[in-house]
Amino acid sequence: MKKRLIVNDLQANKLVAVSTCIFMAASAMLLGLSILLFGSLSSSIDCLMETAQTPDFLQMHAGEIDEEELALFSEERGDVEAMQVCRFLNLQNSQLSIGGKSLIDNMQDNGLCCQNHSFDFLIDAENKRIQPDPGEVYVPVCYKREYGIQTGDVMQIGLQELGVAGFLRDSQMNSMMASSKRFLVNQADYERMRPLGHEEYLIEFKLREGSDTNAFSTAYEDAGLPGNGPTITYPLVKMMNALSDGMMILVILLVSAVVLFISMLCIRYIILTQLEKDKREIGLLKAVGISKRDVRSLYFSKYLLLSVFGCLVGVIAALIAAEPLGAQMRELYGEAGHMDLIYPLMILGSLAAEGIILLSVYRTLGKMEKMSVVRALYGQGNYGKKKNLYLPIGIITASAVFMILVPWNIQSTIAAPGFVTYMGIGESQVRIDIRQTEAVEEKAKAAAREIEQDALVRDYALMHTGSYKTVLPDGTAYNLMIENGDHGRFPVRYLEGSHPDSRDEIAVSILNSKEMNVHVGDTIRVYPDLGDNHAGPVSCTVCGIYSDVTNGGKTAKACLAGYEDQTPVMWSVIYLSLEDDRLAGAWVEAYRTKYSSHDDGIKAATIADYIRGTYGQTIRNIQKAAVVSAASACLILFVVTLLLLRLAIWRERSDSSLKKALGFTSADIKEAYVKKTFQYVLPGIAVGCFAGIVPGQSLAGALLGSMGAYGFHFIINPIAVFVVAPVAIAAAAALATWASLKEVGRIRAYECLGARTGND
Repeated sequence: MKKRLIVNDLQANKLVAVSTCIFMAASAMLLGLSILLFGSLSSSIDCLMETAQTPDFLQMHAGEIDEEELALFSEERGDVEAMQVCRFLNLQNSQLSIGGKSLIDNMQDNGLCCQNHSFDFLIDAENKRIQPDPGEVYVPVCYKREYGIQTGDVMQIGLQELGVAGFLRDSQMNSMMASSKRFLVNQADYERMRPLGHEEYLIEFKLREGSDTNAFSTAYEDAGLPGNGPTITYPLVKMMNALSDGMMILVILLVSAVVLFISMLCIRYIILTQLEKDKREIGLLKAVGISKRDVRSLYFSKYLLLSVFGCLVGVIAALIAAEPLGAQMRELYGEAGHMDLIYPLMILGSLAAEGIILLSVYRTLGKMEKMSVVRALYGQGNYGKKKNLYLPIGIITASAVFMILVPWNIQSTIAAPGFVTYMGIGESQVRIDIRQTEAVEEKAKAAAREIEQDALVRDYALMHTGSYKTVLPDGTAYNLMIENGDHGRFPVRYLEGSHPDSRDEIAVSILNSKEMNVHVGDTIRVYPDLGDNHAGPVSCTVCGIYSDVTNGGKTAKACLAGYEDQTPVMWSVIYLSLEDDRLAGAWVEAYRTKYSSHDDGIKAATIADYIRGTYGQTIRNIQKAAVVSAASACLILFVVTLLLLRLAIWRERSDSSLKKALGFTSADIKEAYVKKTFQYVLPGIAVGCFAGIVPGQSLAGALLGSMGAYGFHFIINPIAVFVVAPVAIAAAAALATWASLKEVGRIRAYECLGARTGND
């Protein structure tokens, strides 16, 4: 009997059943998808790093090294399991082309290497160690899509040629956020190409399980071992690998929370609509002796059945959506392991979403117990009669706009040139890097002198970065990457304080501030000469704390005038602005053309191109999430508006019938409904725009804070925010309104003579 009633009800109310399933499936899909993608990403990265045996500590070094000294240090350390020195032949991007596509505009440090013997292996698509044959080169997999490279293409290095034999996964440098990329070649080809580039070293250590990486890093620095380059640790490598795709997953998770809220609200009103229609039937069931609890159980069983279908559809949809969304993850990191654990977690996540919705359903069904049998039999009264049925339309309109704008605003912020101020980079128009070459400082100064004579250049600033030994307020020694120069010309964004103006001031990145436990006003002693400290320390007051995501987010800025020659310069950067902003692209192109044949280690790019090169992968992932979010928002708003207007029409059916009896046409009644609906839709759009910019900014800030980009503000696209999103939402609401108002034409004038179905 119970099953027959449920089946009959579902057949009689197919639209309601389908709508409920859509909301349940959307909630289950998005939460399940977030868990599936996050689990797959984490597992893929873990499998890649485990297979490749990523080092726990890596010191990049440009210059001479004493391998015997390194071996002796390694032997004396009980926490070292293995040590190796890897060679990296840094090449000028102007010399490189693959498949006829030049890498001159590539901002990465590209170079050749050979397969390692102990750990830090470069692996292929099957996660096997690659052993290239003579004449072969394996290209970083992240370049495969970016440059459209195929197996069999020719890689040209100056006048030398190598055949692309395949693509490699590099557990350290897969992410575009890593500033270097390794091309794998045979040892004979490496030796043949050596005159074409500058060799540097990767000094790598595998530590025993449970070892303290920070303590080892301090011991390495105190031993005075080679350190002319960035230091990278296992956790930092894992973070860089996870960030680009992790941002997309966090956006989907945020959207799933909004969709769950909307689904609960919508299903509540679906239930109220159904109870309005079934008022007399409910009264009849109660009149024949069926208890209130049994009636409630009957309805709940229907929604329980719908939730099963919704959960099933949601899980299947999540598996389907995960294919295109996870394609880049699989390409970069390989297939995920432990799927036997990830799939159950995804299903549990989908079930959790259904459980939350069903709890809301059970509470909403409790309203039927409050209506008396007599009132129900006569079709009088209503469920939740004090509720404004148009207010939920406004709320969900605002939520839908919020769902669209947050991913859009995150994407436009990261893609905007102004985002560099959160990256620890001054907001200029052009960035010139001088690194991975001999006599970095001299070449940088020569380039600066030439730029100073350029009539097209309005202003410029030359920065030198070196590794300095510092002593913190508590006496702890700390090795600090300090960028020296005039930081007032192209300042970054400071969370506290401001840029250093004098030699006794220093600004530190937020991550360094936390790790070093220093704040504005604290004093740090800086030793300009990292070797024997004969120059004596400089006492620097922390004048500012800024956001940074470069070099692992651990940098500092100072004006150590007069000490530049006492500390080796690792790399130099020139920021500049032009008299005519529109000439930035042409100026960079002319600069590259002029110096393309010089072996000077100089790379130039507009800031916009620099961001695309560093965060293009992240931006593309967020764009995918934005498309999913926008489509979901419009679909949800369409269904919600359709259902809530139907509920309003049912409640006001008697009033509409009376109006027709008095001479009003269906068009008149429809016009009134349209006006009422858009009295809430339009304010909902306005509130959604505000929420997508202000509270959305706070939520996005929490996401970007995981990258080291703190205290930022949205850089919005006004056309997208104030035109495209509102028009898309208004169109979805208008289409739903048009579809739902067809019911008005079915109302007859004589219906008002019977029992009223609306208010008492």
